Amino acid sequence: MRLAGPGLLAALCLAAGAPAQAQMYHLYLRCQGMVAAGPGATTPADTGVTTRGATAGGAPADSDKNDKNSADADENVQARVRSVRSAAKRGDAQLDLALRDNNMSMLVERSNVLPTGQRLSYQATQTQYVATFLPQMAGAGFRKWGEGWLFGWYPPFQKMSAARFAINRQSGVLEGEIVGAAGEVLGLIDMQCEPKRNEDAPAPRF
Repeated sequence: MRLAGPGLLAALCLAAGAPAQAQMYHLYLRCQGMVAAGPGATTPADTGVTTRGATAGGAPADSDKNDKNSADADENVQARVRSVRSAAKRGDAQLDLALRDNNMSMLVERSNVLPTGQRLSYQATQTQYVATFLPQMAGAGFRKWGEGWLFGWYPPFQKMSAARFAINRQSGVLEGEIVGAAGEVLGLIDMQCEPKRNEDAPAPRF
């Protein structure tokens, strides 16, 4: 599965008779998974390895290093899985996104881990989409959202200074971190993203 299909998704929109305005967004994603926090929810970086997202953003490996890179990737995957599964608290997470490639913006259409309606800037590499949510940029909308499920579920998330995540464009795997003011990792987000059509999005549709 490749999450880089402006041509394919544009064709789907045209075939479905979608309004021209809908084509302003080239990709719609529905992501579902888990948010993990509490003792045990340490990042793989704490154990000396990096997240899959960080690995994917690196430079292409030389051919003579392929075996080592493959082993490192396996270790990263295993460390991430251990971190999420060993967390004291785990809850269901969902995130619907609309991506626009002409200005590299991302709209949160619906979510229980990010404010609905929030617009983010993202970076696209050949392997992933990367974005960061900064609460101080969200204003009153974030303050209202800050009284919701996520913070009642795990009050230390009130210390959030950023939520950053990367979506692998080949596998659709989303990996994220909720980060505190001192740079400490408060929680992890692990999801699987699938492309969807605009007409499948929650109202109002874009």
